[in-house]
Parts: sequence; structure tokens; C-alpha cells
Amino acid sequence: MSANRRLPSVSAVIPTRNRPELVSRAARSALGQSYASLEVIVVVDGPDPATAQVLEALGDSRLRIVALAENVGGSEARNIGVREAKGEWIALLDDDDEWLPQKIDRQIAAICADNREIVFSATRYFDNRGSKKSIEPRRFPSPKQPICEYLFCETNRFGRRDCFLQTSTWMVRREFLLTHPFTVGLKKNQDTDWLLRAFPQCAGQSAFVAEPLATFHRQPGIQRISTTRDWEYTFQWVEGNRRLFTPRARAFVFMTECARSANRQGAGLRTILFLWKQCDRAAKRSPKLVFCMGIALLHWLACFARRRPRTSLSDRMTPAATMPAKVE
Repeated sequence: MSANRRLPSVSAVIPTRNRPELVSRAARSALGQSYASLEVIVVVDGPDPATAQVLEALGDSRLRIVALAENVGGSEARNIGVREAKGEWIALLDDDDEWLPQKIDRQIAAICADNREIVFSATRYFDNRGSKKSIEPRRFPSPKQPICEYLFCETNRFGRRDCFLQTSTWMVRREFLLTHPFTVGLKKNQDTDWLLRAFPQCAGQSAFVAEPLATFHRQPGIQRISTTRDWEYTFQWVEGNRRLFTPRARAFVFMTECARSANRQGAGLRTILFLWKQCDRAAKRSPKLVFCMGIALLHWLACFARRRPRTSLSDRMTPAATMPAKVE
């Protein structure tokens, strides 16, 4: 990069609500970046004086607090942060995650090293599960791979999705995010929904950094939107957005995300069989999908075994409300 080339400005956008200690940690990691041309915008999603007080105590002029009068949800809170931002680039950060000090520097270097008009960049991250730590994702999307199949059809040996571009690793050109905002009103799948809609339009203008530069925290007691159990909501979301999925990806969502949530919610065996029936016929010939179906059945058995002994098998196989409402 030329020595006299102007470095782009970056705005970190952090949505939060009622988690002052966590967002303080996230904000400190953003303010601690080695990259100089940076501002940090924290969007407080609804009345939350404790969070505003903790953030004000950081005493950094680069930090701006946008306190909303009412709760608008994570998607719109991010959209508001983007609209408020002054930077050319938006770096998203969830309030319960944090960045390593070189994160922005490394992504800007990757962006500036390419002659194309790159609009999206992501980096690997540390998935922190208590005392265990892994590096995710194991690989980035290949040029011709549909993003829906990257997100849902890449599974590990336990039948769980194995690839994801976590929101706290993204850097997106502000102009692109203004044109392609987050879908307002979603209570789950907010980042996945954005990737499915927007990434195909910028896949050829993306840069990926192999070095893990963010930390995704999985700690007991920390509630994440992504871990909310609601298989019917995800089912309805997929059915209402069929055009965003290949038949294969749709089948994998049903047999991994939906089936796992259904089992944990106490749904019956009939629900798992219903989800299998919704899978595309060609997709059912995939050994990997059949394996995921087997995992779903084993998971159902394990969940059933943990329930009260007096609950009969027939009761669990024929619940009163197994089928989701019809998608309009």
C-alpha cells in the first residue's frame, strides 16, 4: 500500500441491552485497537441507564452512545448504528464478544491489498467454550459455493453445522450496509438472514483473513439469540424465504437446526419424522443428510430418556401441537 494513501475510517457498531459489564468489555476491546482512524458507536436498545453509565465511565472521546427510547431489536439497532456512523467501513461487534488488538489493522490491510472494490471482509475467530478454545470457521466459502450450503451443509462428525461467518468478525462498507440493511423484526437468525440476502451480491468483492482476531464467548448464563430454542420459528423463517435456500440447504436446516431445537423443546418423534418428510427427495439421497437424521433420532432418544419416567412413549410420539402453522 502506498505510503501516502489515505487510510479509510472505521466505525465499530455494538448493539446492546441490559448487559453493562459485557458491553463494557466489548467496547474496551474496540477502543484498544491498534488502528487509529476508529470510532465506536454503542446502540443501547431501549431504556437502560446502567449501561449508559458504565460506558460513560470509560471516558473516551471516540465512544458515542446512542440511547434509544424504546426497544427495536438487534437488527434495527445495528441499522441505526450504521446510519449514525461516520466511517467508510462498519465493523460489527456483538456485546458479548471482543476483538484482539490487531483485528481492524489486519482487515484493512487485506482490503487495501486488493485492487477490487471490496465491500465485505471477515476473519477467523476463537470460539471460547469455558476452558476449551477452537478456531472457527475451519474454512471460508469457496468462490462457486452457494452461501446457504456453506452455512448449513458443512457439518462436523456430530452432525452440527461447521462453518459460519460470525457477526463480530465482519467489516462491511457502510454504503453497502445502507443499501442492504438487516431485516427488521427477526427474533432469531438475524446475521444468517443478512448473509443469505446480501453476501451473494458481494461474494466476488470479499476478503478473508485466516488469522483468528476475535473471541466468541460461550459461557453459562450468557443468553445469545442464536441459542434460543424455537424450532417452529426457524421452520417458518425458512419456508417464508425458500428462494434463499437450495433444496439441499433447506433439508440440512431441518435436520440439524430445527431437529436439534425440537428435541430440546420436548417435541415428539413425530416432529422429527415431519421434518424429514419436508426434505427434498434428492437431498434425502445424501449420506451426510441421512447421518444427520440418525443423529436427530439418537438425540431424541437421549432427550426422551432424561424426561420423567412416568411420561409414556406414546405421549411423546403424538404431542398435541406437533405441526407448525401454515406458511402464508
